[in-house]
Amino acid sequence: MNQTMKHELKEYPVTYLLLMLNLMMFLIMTLVGGTTNTYVLIFFGAKVNMMIAAGEYWRLFTSMFIHIGFTHLLFNLYALLVLGKFSEKIFGHWRFVLIYLVSGLAGALVSYLLGPEVSAGASGAIFGLMGAILSYGWKKPAYWKTGLIGNFAVVLLINLFLGFVLSGIDNYAHLGGLVGGALVGFVFQLRSSIKS
Repeated sequence: MNQTMKHELKEYPVTYLLLMLNLMMFLIMTLVGGTTNTYVLIFFGAKVNMMIAAGEYWRLFTSMFIHIGFTHLLFNLYALLVLGKFSEKIFGHWRFVLIYLVSGLAGALVSYLLGPEVSAGASGAIFGLMGAILSYGWKKPAYWKTGLIGNFAVVLLINLFLGFVLSGIDNYAHLGGLVGGALVGFVFQLRSSIKS
């Protein structure tokens, strides 16, 4: 392992751990029968409303670590790599974990309440990272001067728009994750304002 990779792993351990978890789950599911196989998805913990209503609440958690198809995985892993590293740098390791999990659970919960389809993926947590960065950086001039807030807002709006016009995208999970992450980011921003 070269020095650059060692530095990356030391600097962003949570991001790389999450990447590995998602990738490992994908590989295991592929070997078992495929990540687009409904039975495999259900077995590994996809969001299935009927089963959650029957008491399998753990699906709200497990669904954020599995993906439906390679393209789904690829897009989410790339987004997690970029947003995860940035979030872990500004929030720290444990706050990043909190944002990710709260956002993922919020996304799965809103999807459960409003979306009847079987669904899975890290998208809710990823949208939550965007929401946390936006709400945390909203009153920080440096974030505006670099164009970060404006760029994030544009990317977010484009993704939400695509979620509404393209089929097979769980936009309820995106919206739930976004709100969950934004609320956590706002709390962190409020706490930092009080301390300063």
